[in-house]
Amino acid sequence: MKDFFTDVGGTPFILFGPLHMFISIVTIIIAILIFIYRDKLKTFKFKENIRYILAAVLFTNMSVFYASLILLKEYDWRVDLPLHFCFITGYLFMYILITGNKKLYSVIYFFTFVGPIPAMIWPDLAFNYDRIIFWQFVISHHFMLLSSLYVLTVLEYKICKKDIVKAYMIGNVIVVIMAIFNNLFKTNYIMMGELPAQIYKIYPFAKYMPPIFWLELVALCAIAIAYVPAYLINKSGNIEEKVNEILLDDNDLKYIR
Repeated sequence: MKDFFTDVGGTPFILFGPLHMFISIVTIIIAILIFIYRDKLKTFKFKENIRYILAAVLFTNMSVFYASLILLKEYDWRVDLPLHFCFITGYLFMYILITGNKKLYSVIYFFTFVGPIPAMIWPDLAFNYDRIIFWQFVISHHFMLLSSLYVLTVLEYKICKKDIVKAYMIGNVIVVIMAIFNNLFKTNYIMMGELPAQIYKIYPFAKYMPPIFWLELVALCAIAIAYVPAYLINKSGNIEEKVNEILLDDNDLKYIR
């Protein structure tokens, strides 16, 4: 059982291998199902309580992960502080789930895509499901993204076009702060100093541009993807409002007649 919590001797995780493809496809399917059946999910009696369950899963995941690092004496503040973008997003998202802070969600919603999407496509994982790091990774990325989509589609937290700029600006403030931190303490949080070795192996040309260039490029793509479901929901809502207005006008005409 102890081996499960270590990072030694596990089954290697293969980038774009069967397991990678499986968890990616399952995540996409669940995301599509949440979006398609959002109206049915809205009728669920305990839909609000689910956000507390989601927060509990995310919190338990991080607690077990850090507890295992500390107990096995593998914790290293230079790499294990919760200062990677997905970790920062995860804790802020937990706060949103518990408090229902819709204003903060309008920013963090985009972060729940910016961090997880590139991590899901190019996971920096060493081991398969026989090690805790795999499950910690899946919950911190795949599960968090799906949870955020649930909040958007079922709990109906609103996202507007103007939130894109706000999220991008705040995201870059975080990047600047972490750049200063990395420079002071010689760390590599948010992979600002160096991308994972596998990225350079797959894309040799990546070394010709600083990591921040690729991080910004991928972030913009992820933000665009994140806005798609929000746009579709807003568009369908506007159509429903117009239909209701037309129906109301027809009823008024009938009443006058």
